[in-house]
Amino acid sequence: MARRDRRHPENVAGDWFVDDRCIGCGGSVSLAPTLFGPASDGEHFVMTRQPATEGEILQAQLAAEVCPSRSIGTESGVTWRRHHPLEITPGTWRTGSNSPGTAGGNAFLVQRAEGNLLVDAPRFTPSLCAWMESLGGITTILLTHRDDVGDAERYADAFGSQVVIHAADAEAAPFAGRILRGVETCEVAVGVLAIPTPGHTEGHVMYLNDDGTLFTGDSLGWDPYRHDLGAEPSVCWYSWPAQVGSLQRLDGFNFARVVPTHGTMSPTLEPGDMRRRLQALVARLQRDLADE
Repeated sequence: MARRDRRHPENVAGDWFVDDRCIGCGGSVSLAPTLFGPASDGEHFVMTRQPATEGEILQAQLAAEVCPSRSIGTESGVTWRRHHPLEITPGTWRTGSNSPGTAGGNAFLVQRAEGNLLVDAPRFTPSLCAWMESLGGITTILLTHRDDVGDAERYADAFGSQVVIHAADAEAAPFAGRILRGVETCEVAVGVLAIPTPGHTEGHVMYLNDDGTLFTGDSLGWDPYRHDLGAEPSVCWYSWPAQVGSLQRLDGFNFARVVPTHGTMSPTLEPGDMRRRLQALVARLQRDLADE
C-alpha cells in the first residue's frame, strides 16, 4: 500500500500519487506511460497527470498492482477488485506480483495443452501459486536472462518444473535443469522456440510461442510514445553491438507481438508489418553505431 506520509513532492496535485519508496524500475510506467514521468532526480517516477477517464483509471490500477515497492496509490484510499493475473492475449497471462529482486520485471504464464509455461518469475505468493495450480501448474519455467530469475526456484519446487536458462547467465539460476548453449535456436517446449539473443546480457534469450507471441526479455519492446518497436543502449549491460546483431537475426522469425519483461508490450500486428518495423529499427541502430 502506498504511504500517504511519503508522497513524493513532485507528484501532480490530485488523488493518485507515487510515494518516495519508488525504486525507479519503470514497470508501472510501461502500463500507463501517459500518467507517469521521471522525477527531477532521475531515480524515481511520479504522477505527471491524474487519470481522467475510466480507461486511465484502469491503467492507474494496473500500474499500482505491478509496482514492486507498492508505491502507487490514492489519498482517498479507494479500493478495487484486483485485475492480476490478467489475460493479455488468449492463453497468456501477466501474473502481477512483480518482484523488487527483478527490478519490477513482469512475468507471464502461458497455458498450453502440453503443459503450462512461466516466462521469467514473479514474487512468490501463496495466492498466485494457488492460481497457477488451478490452471494445471507449471511444467517449464523459461528464464530470459539473469536479471529476471525472481522466485523461479520456489515456483519450480512447488510444481516440479524444469527451469531453462542460457549457460552464460546460468550462475544466476544454479537450480536450472536445462542449460542452453551457443546462439542456435532450439525447441524448449512443443511449439516454443528459444532464440539466444546476447547483448543485454551475454546469456539473454527470447522465446517465441507458436501463437506469434515473442517474449523479448529486456532486449526489445514497444515505444509507447513513437508507437513503434524500440530498444535502448542505456539498459544494455553486456554489449550493445551484440544486442543490435541479435535484433537483426530476428528478421528470420515470424511474430505478431512483442511482450517484454521490462517495457511496454506491442499491439498485435501482421508479421510482415512487424518485420518491416524491426528492419527499420535495426537500420537506425546500426547507423547510430556507425556514427559513434
